[in-house]
Amino acid sequence: MRVVADTNVVISGLLWGGPPNEILRWARDGFLELIACEETAGELKRVLQHKRFSRRLSALDTSPQQVFAYFMNLATFVPNPTHDPGEIDADPFDNIFLALAVEGKARLIISGDRHLLSLKEYRSIHIVTPSEAVRIIETLLK
Repeated sequence: MRVVADTNVVISGLLWGGPPNEILRWARDGFLELIACEETAGELKRVLQHKRFSRRLSALDTSPQQVFAYFMNLATFVPNPTHDPGEIDADPFDNIFLALAVEGKARLIISGDRHLLSLKEYRSIHIVTPSEAVRIIETLLK
């Protein structure tokens, strides 16, 4: 199953446990394809540099570069999307996840962003929280 996870979900999964981490483990183990593109990877790389993550990175004895390299090995990369979802989301950058999901043929968009979640679905692609994604994926893995 192909999925798109927004930047906050990916960071939560890379630096903490819980459902976002479970999703990344499934990607690592080949049960999921985590779709990314240059634009979303660039956003992740930039956000990992934020000072607010330095204490957590230190506690994990890792660096933003190591975490980013790990992500690069997890994700399936597709070209930057050209699909234009229009003015759907209040945050224009969130539209990249919608476009990426369409062009990457994802079945789920996994997000904690209330604007994206309020859409519930975009072009038959369900938009769900990490916890909802885990429930959906677990039923498919059985």
